[in-house]
Amino acid sequence: MQRMRPFAPLRVTLHGGTKLPSSIRVDCNVPMKTRDGTILRADIYRPDDNSKHPAILFRTPYDKSLSAQSDYLNIMQAAQAGYAIVVQDVRGRFASEGEWRRDSMFTVEGPDGYDTVEWIASEPWCDGNVGSAGGSYLAGLQWATAMESPPHLKAMAPWFGIWGAGMEPRPTGGAILLTVALAATPMMAVDVANRLERDGNDVTELRHAINWAMDNPEESADFLPLKEFPLAQFDRIRETWNMRLYPPPASEQSKRQRFENVMTPCFYACGWYDIIEWATFESYKMMRERGGSARARQGQHILVGPWMHGKVHDFLGALNFGQFAGIRQAQVSEQNIAFFDKYLRGMDIEIPAVRYFVMGRNRWQTADDWPLPQTQWQQFFFHSRGNANTATGDGELSRDEPSLENPDIFVYDPHRPVPSIGGRVFGTGVVPGPLEQSRVEQRGDVLCYSSAELVEEVEVTGPLQVHLFATTSARDTDFTAKLVDVYPDASAFNIVEGITRASGRKMNGVRELVTPGEVNEYVIQMGDTSQVFRKGHRIRIEISSSNFPMFDRNLNTGNPIGEDARGVSVTQTIYHQAGYASYIDLPIIPSSREK
Repeated sequence: MQRMRPFAPLRVTLHGGTKLPSSIRVDCNVPMKTRDGTILRADIYRPDDNSKHPAILFRTPYDKSLSAQSDYLNIMQAAQAGYAIVVQDVRGRFASEGEWRRDSMFTVEGPDGYDTVEWIASEPWCDGNVGSAGGSYLAGLQWATAMESPPHLKAMAPWFGIWGAGMEPRPTGGAILLTVALAATPMMAVDVANRLERDGNDVTELRHAINWAMDNPEESADFLPLKEFPLAQFDRIRETWNMRLYPPPASEQSKRQRFENVMTPCFYACGWYDIIEWATFESYKMMRERGGSARARQGQHILVGPWMHGKVHDFLGALNFGQFAGIRQAQVSEQNIAFFDKYLRGMDIEIPAVRYFVMGRNRWQTADDWPLPQTQWQQFFFHSRGNANTATGDGELSRDEPSLENPDIFVYDPHRPVPSIGGRVFGTGVVPGPLEQSRVEQRGDVLCYSSAELVEEVEVTGPLQVHLFATTSARDTDFTAKLVDVYPDASAFNIVEGITRASGRKMNGVRELVTPGEVNEYVIQMGDTSQVFRKGHRIRIEISSSNFPMFDRNLNTGNPIGEDARGVSVTQTIYHQAGYASYIDLPIIPSSREK
């Protein structure tokens, strides 16, 4: 596989010599009427030249004046490249009229998006070719629109997001991304309070609850029971909170994911430390398999760097990924513009299907598909003499299958959870990315299974799963896993993590409590990564039952999420023996690849 120079420009000039506009025109609060008569408003940035241009649409619930700022696509750069950029507040948010409800994404956002695309295409400044862009919630809005098949939507860039109820983690069996719920709920509540106040309502208590949630992240995270979270006591906010706690089951959400209706090529982008990195690859896979046209299926492109949710840097957490990782935001923006040039303008530009950053080697690679065709799936098994607790225990990780070994035991106390130190975490009061894990690995409720020092580097690139055979003394509990890179000086940095809730272990949307003491297999989905473990390093797996506040704590009572104010401590037993061989399935890339 040929290695590209890091983020080499895809063309010498933005338009192969086309004259750039001398000035940009900005029109604010431009109204558009939907099919039911609701007025939506947008800000429009376009070349001030009285010519027709292709357009790129952003639809947002977060205030169009703020959403116009992005690390992934600079709207002024795009406007100077000859695009009309339309940034619209969705129904019932900020400058747009109507009523906003959290579940409206499944009802009105598709038709509203369709109407907006077709309105843009009919405007005198548009040449009829419309694209869309945006990340996270904005990515979901794009999917809602694309699944309505508007005829003039020709390309879309749904960065770090998926068509679902919210920013869901990898399948967890019911555990939720608590920091996301704690950050998103007050953020969405601000405009609700503003609108209520404009209508003459007293919002003093609502604003107090919003400020408390924003200003006290640790206290907010520790609040129990979750269903009585202060902000959730206000009618307009309760729906938002409850959709975080009780999202529709995956089976119901999959019915809404009509990828066969999507006729557009897509440009995905996210970071390895993005909370919904997995969704980027899931969308890519679904469109390659089910896209509504050959053009769509063949026009899927994905870009992944060593970044957090929505931000582009050359360092993250405690690690600097080198001069090639940071790539100026303008270069990421240029990648997006090249995509739209190809599919909205018909320019002859070569864009790889997959472009990804290999951490540890700190270089960019390209591939024709994901997982990589040359992947060798290798099972690394857990071993110990029954004392894998802490990094100084006797836990080992190797290719050898276990025979007869003593299990490992720890006690999980939900009122003393394992703290989230780095990782794919988002929200106030938390730091994302790779951080040193010694504080976690000194705990007796964290099992550590480490390989021998590597005699040559090992590249792990692709999706990861842990298969855990375990018993619990509870009717319901959680099991967590974390992949860690251990340096020669014994410092350890997290790479990916995952969680599985015992009652949702079958991943079918049905809660099924476990029988205490019964051995079950728990599959922990950990998402995707690309990491080189260098010579002299060790590969480590941490196993525990909490990663808080990244995920909510299981209080071990067997009651549904949100009900309990107190939890109970439970005993967890992890098996690694013949018949119950716990392991991680690693996607190993052969070392013959050019370095």
